[in-house]
Amino acid sequence: MKKIYLLIALSFFTKGNAQFSPSFPWIEENSLKDNQNITFDNIVTSFNDYWKDKDHSKKGCGYKPFKRWENYWSNLVKEDGRIISPEEFMLAWQSKKQAQTNRSSLILPASNWIPVGPFTHTNTGSWSSGQGRVEVVCIDPSSANTIYVGSPAGGIWKSTDIGITWSPLTDNLPQIGVSGIAVDYSSSNTIYIATGDKDAGDTAFVGVYKSTDAGINWAATSTMPGVTRAGDLIIHPTNNQILWCATNSGIWKTVNGGTTWTNVQAGSFSKGSIRIKPNDPTNVYAVSNSGFYKSTDTGTTFTSITTGLPASSNRLLLDVTPANSNYVYILSANSPNTAATPPYYGFQGIYLSTDSGISFSKKSGALDVFESTQSGYDLAFAVSTTNANEIYTGCLNIWKSTNSGATMTRVNNWSAPASASYTHADIHFLKFFGGDLYAGTDGGIYKSSNSGVNFTSLTAGLQISQFYKVAVSKQSVTNMVGGLQDNGGHAFSNNAWKNYYGADGMDTGVDPNNGNKYYGFIQNGSSMYISTDAGNSLGSGVAAPIAETSTNDDGGNWVTPMAINSLGEVFAGYSRLYKLSGVAWAQQSTGTIGTGDIELVYVDPSDDNIMYVSNGTQLYKSTDKGVAFSLVFTANTAITSICVNYSNNSIIYLTTSGTAGLALKSTNGGTTFASFSTNLPAIGKNVIKHQGRNSLNPLYLGTSLGVYYRDDSMTQWEPFDTNLPNVSVTDLEINLEEGKIVAATYGRGIWQASIPIEVPTNDIALVAITPTTNINCGGAVSPQITLKNNGTNPISSVNITYDYNGVPQNYTWTGSIAAGASQTITIPTFTISTRGTYNLSITSTITADAYSDNNKAITQLYINNPGTIGVLNTFETVASELLTFNDGVTASQWKRGINTNGVLATPENNVYTTNLTGSYPDSTKSYLLSQCYDLTNAVNPQIKFKLAFDLEPNYDLVYVQYSTNMGQTWAVLGTQGPNWYNSNRTPATSGTDCDNCPGAQWLGTNTTLTDYFYPLNSLIGQSNVIFRIVFHSDSGTPALGVVVDNFIIDGTLSNEDFQLKNIAIYPNPSTGLFTISTGNKAIDKVEVYDVTGKIVLSKNNFSNENSQTILDMKNVSNGIYFIKISSENQNVVKRIIKN
Repeated sequence: MKKIYLLIALSFFTKGNAQFSPSFPWIEENSLKDNQNITFDNIVTSFNDYWKDKDHSKKGCGYKPFKRWENYWSNLVKEDGRIISPEEFMLAWQSKKQAQTNRSSLILPASNWIPVGPFTHTNTGSWSSGQGRVEVVCIDPSSANTIYVGSPAGGIWKSTDIGITWSPLTDNLPQIGVSGIAVDYSSSNTIYIATGDKDAGDTAFVGVYKSTDAGINWAATSTMPGVTRAGDLIIHPTNNQILWCATNSGIWKTVNGGTTWTNVQAGSFSKGSIRIKPNDPTNVYAVSNSGFYKSTDTGTTFTSITTGLPASSNRLLLDVTPANSNYVYILSANSPNTAATPPYYGFQGIYLSTDSGISFSKKSGALDVFESTQSGYDLAFAVSTTNANEIYTGCLNIWKSTNSGATMTRVNNWSAPASASYTHADIHFLKFFGGDLYAGTDGGIYKSSNSGVNFTSLTAGLQISQFYKVAVSKQSVTNMVGGLQDNGGHAFSNNAWKNYYGADGMDTGVDPNNGNKYYGFIQNGSSMYISTDAGNSLGSGVAAPIAETSTNDDGGNWVTPMAINSLGEVFAGYSRLYKLSGVAWAQQSTGTIGTGDIELVYVDPSDDNIMYVSNGTQLYKSTDKGVAFSLVFTANTAITSICVNYSNNSIIYLTTSGTAGLALKSTNGGTTFASFSTNLPAIGKNVIKHQGRNSLNPLYLGTSLGVYYRDDSMTQWEPFDTNLPNVSVTDLEINLEEGKIVAATYGRGIWQASIPIEVPTNDIALVAITPTTNINCGGAVSPQITLKNNGTNPISSVNITYDYNGVPQNYTWTGSIAAGASQTITIPTFTISTRGTYNLSITSTITADAYSDNNKAITQLYINNPGTIGVLNTFETVASELLTFNDGVTASQWKRGINTNGVLATPENNVYTTNLTGSYPDSTKSYLLSQCYDLTNAVNPQIKFKLAFDLEPNYDLVYVQYSTNMGQTWAVLGTQGPNWYNSNRTPATSGTDCDNCPGAQWLGTNTTLTDYFYPLNSLIGQSNVIFRIVFHSDSGTPALGVVVDNFIIDGTLSNEDFQLKNIAIYPNPSTGLFTISTGNKAIDKVEVYDVTGKIVLSKNNFSNENSQTILDMKNVSNGIYFIKISSENQNVVKRIIKN
């Protein structure tokens, strides 16, 4: 194999930029199409000029595919400005292989990478769930159970059980992208693949490879000079030595199984099609981007045919069917030379030939089956094998016709993941195998056995995700979150992956003090999504700062950077640095930093006040937590990564972009840098990480060809990549608590390896804080902490400092913690009397503690108080305010006040509302919590309140939940009914909407404050019941919101709880003096509340010498009041009237 790889590396002679599509309009319009010396910057400038006055926010407009391409190749630019060529990539790979051979004699920590996934996932919040892109599907003609799929950055995968399980076959090839597959009909062991990414150019073409042992080993076939993209691979049905390959430079043919290839027709065919006429292999059809070609001599020569076809096209696909061998269909996308309507890459028409490709007639074109202008990135076409009139197109969604295209019907919706016909958006492949239709999409592979009525995902088992970034919990690598191209945010916990938001997932973060709290950006930082339960649900979203957006600017860079400091404070880089404040971004830096948007944000791990940002080649430093920045260094090329040494923050590491990019090191806080790049190949250097708590200062560098390692005992970098696929590593994260490194790859998902650990003599780690309750119902708090002895000596004493109100408290624990053991400790109980949200900070230290970065943790305390059955809360006073917060942040969308919001206005009364004026924000989940109620012996309790709402129909909603375990778990209260919810829709029953609906909720509009109530008999016997009203908006089209008023838990207490038959209050009504007769019960306290919930009179210290007590209310205004009588820790409430 080594000789074959070297041969192909030396045989390539293609020069210049090959990985871009010359047919895109920003290339056409800028006269760059035929420029052989075009630079990366030329292409980007042309793109930006083209889009400066166009709307790129529309789904499927073609903007996003280019931005993905730009992001990938920006770090693979040579010093002359051009993109690395295939032969240069092969030489870099050969350099890596040589380094792997030489490293055996070196002292290098062992690396053993294992896959983490995603292999499968559960959709918990995405509007377009998926896992990874599939470019091509092929079924073994000799075994219907054997399926192959090609991923443009994840290689070829094989299933021998019809897609139930999958195995990768090409992890060790120079580049593992695959866009074409052919299996020999006479021998299932012989497989051919066309490498690279034909549609998006995300990976390089490095040749056509062949396996003769069913994919165990691979060898390069002969070279194809000038080829930089390849697609269809078609094998002759009766002569297995003949194959055709569609490439960017033409149709290549081999007559000897790949020993030699000949270009038999020039043109750009890589995104087109090659088909053989059923039952007549002398007739071969092909389409390039702009024309149809036919061969009548077994594909040796081709003739252009134009009769009935459009004069110009920008992309064409064709298909044939054994149901009628004379039929040839062509699907056409519009050309830039055509009139403005349809636009570039818009749907142009479906054309049919009934005479084997001699002439064509247009069948369809009026209805836009593309629904987009991105057919340059994805387009698919298939004809049924049993019905010559049944055709399918794919671009954004899949469309179907049963009359040869005369009329078309959409069969699925990319944003309805719960529907039976769902496939992920962006269709790259459609083909019938037998009676089954297979679809390759940006989210995976799907199969329909009933002509598109239902699709079943076969993606489970395919680890082909293209990750931009990953973040790992400080506590454990079992909690992590990452951003995927095409497939949003994927969260990992409890050994399972959850797709909790959609779009392109970008930079992500995990709260260092709460391993279940995940943050994730989408493209351009236009929204950030938060989950507080490790991705099991999508909570709130935060939009980009208004100051950073405009008509054609969604916020920040394509990959907008995020950083979180030790306190859990979240920062983001736009043109300025911002800090998350509640449900919005607050500007942190005093002004813009450099030109354009910030590309990287980094917080010094040992000092939250020191922050670094980069903008292009410039490195800026702040010593006041990001308020003021100064330029400290300018690199030769753009900075791609920043890292600070854990134990000495004067040492800073950088990586810079391009094949000539460097690994740089500063020992003076960033004033000067020196290269330490020895033995790194001429390839992209994406990310550098320092491993703390190790005297050798290990460093890890993620590149376009895997991971490299270096420490203070070494003079050069060495590959650290045992069992890691040959794939670009886009991000690295280190978990010191468990001694693991995690790699995000662009095509093979997430991988993990162990790293060398030094065990100190003395070290205590504060692993976690676990408050005794999630929501405290009484004010008394007794937090617990888990400590771990990370040293070799036993620990007998720990100094603990804790702070919840700005005044540190000290506590010394004594006991015994053996080396490597953990201990749970309860902090002395303290009381917080005022309802609200509090930050609890705890620090643990021991004598001669080795490391300080693992001593501190922070959590939030939610302090509630008991509520009284029968007391009405009208929200009129400050004292009546309830506990509220948004999912993931302490700030709340719920506000108490007078609503002035159009039809929901309450001009005379204070209410709780989602927005006092204007519309509520998108992507918000907010909670309005009741007090804690004791329903142990309640009689006929029920929840009552007034509600009015104006919500986006069938997308935004409001409902009620309850908890009986102080907020640890919640359940929806009730079902649809005449006095309660108006809807029982779920994502499964709704089809295309109601993604967040639990199946019992209020939807739509009712602008009149209406009384709603629901019986609570099922909760009788529960001593601490909390209710919360949940408002949940999706990612678009907000409305006026929700109003809540007059909240009450109504009912009475049973005789078992309090002898109500012995209590009487008279006269009632009264002019001021009320007599309370209690029989033989002793009164501890009497409180009188007005209708707003405010205490107007309180009395205790009763003598209890007789059974009657006089209550004087002469000085209280006339009205309705509630009197709460307490005795022996039991309560009763009665209604009285003073007149």
